Amino acid sequence: MSQKRILLNQKEIDLMNKRAQVASLYQFAQMPQEAIAVRLGVSPAFVNKWKDASDFSSKKRSGRPVSVLTEPNLIKLRTAKLKTAQSTRKLATKLKMGRNSVSRGMRSLGLKSYRRSKQSKLNGDHIEMRFETAENFKDYPPEYWEDYLITDEKTWCTNGMLNSQNDRIWAECAEDVPPLDMDKFPGKRMIWLGMSARGLTKPHWMKGKVNGDYYHEHILKKRVLNDVLKRKGRSPNITETKLFKSNARMIFEQDFAKPHSTNKNQAFMEKHFPNHTPTLHRYRGNHPYFFAPKMDDVWPIERLWAILAQKVYAEPRPKHIDHVVQRVRRAIKQVDSTTLTKLVHDIPAKLNEIYRLGGKKLPPNFDPRKSPFACQCKVCLS
Repeated sequence: MSQKRILLNQKEIDLMNKRAQVASLYQFAQMPQEAIAVRLGVSPAFVNKWKDASDFSSKKRSGRPVSVLTEPNLIKLRTAKLKTAQSTRKLATKLKMGRNSVSRGMRSLGLKSYRRSKQSKLNGDHIEMRFETAENFKDYPPEYWEDYLITDEKTWCTNGMLNSQNDRIWAECAEDVPPLDMDKFPGKRMIWLGMSARGLTKPHWMKGKVNGDYYHEHILKKRVLNDVLKRKGRSPNITETKLFKSNARMIFEQDFAKPHSTNKNQAFMEKHFPNHTPTLHRYRGNHPYFFAPKMDDVWPIERLWAILAQKVYAEPRPKHIDHVVQRVRRAIKQVDSTTLTKLVHDIPAKLNEIYRLGGKKLPPNFDPRKSPFACQCKVCLS
């Protein structure tokens, strides 16, 4: 007999003896129940249950088992690992057990529930070009990236940044919870913005049809050539300060949107700021600043959008697109230059991780600050 079985048997014997003592003191010594509880160190409920008993053995329990997390069910739960659409509700229905039992079983297997993050789809060419870009630029120090003007467009709308799982209200009943009003056709506005490690460009709200000519006239000419490259000194206004130590060293970055990728815009950049990232694929392999498409997980402006969105969609949520625009403008003015510096200095760590992954996307839990290639400057360590 195993040691565990011996201990269980001894525990049952001790419990039976305690029950017999209760019955003996009550039936033959006629001792009050309260006195029996104090004398034997048991609860009054225990005395009341066994005072009139003649059989002191434990009865076999009836009803449902203590736990449905048997080994066969745990094996079935383990098969759900890394499969899609495996909510606790679906697994509970499939295995005929409670949702809480499914959650406990998953935790006992060391598994946690995660949401699938969304990312732009990559094909084989994208992965190959991303690997080439990471290989070419991964060894540049954080200071090198301070010469980049990193630009992007984003569409803001009144229904933005909604998370029904986190947007919860505590109430006594469901009828007390007010619904969240949603516009069937929400107002939308697109904005263009550029950032460096020192500051921001003035935001430009797009109007009308955005094509190559619009991009040439309002962005390349008005915002970059006639504003960014003519700034001469530091300013407390984050959208008016000089963005580079030397404007002549600026490297203009843009993504592969169709309005960017025209021969006219390429010729304009070659003439006025030749240090730029071309978006025409014929420059792949023969241009020093050619970057692969689908590099949104590298460029820090994507993270800046998320920071701004936290402020724009804070409670009370904006109900009209004009309110959204006002909040975006206010949030942009409140950006701290140290935040921009830290975001830009994360680029080397991201590129080295993409190189290690062979060009694949960065995982959602990747933290560039914990990378062996993390920047160690005073700003990033503060």
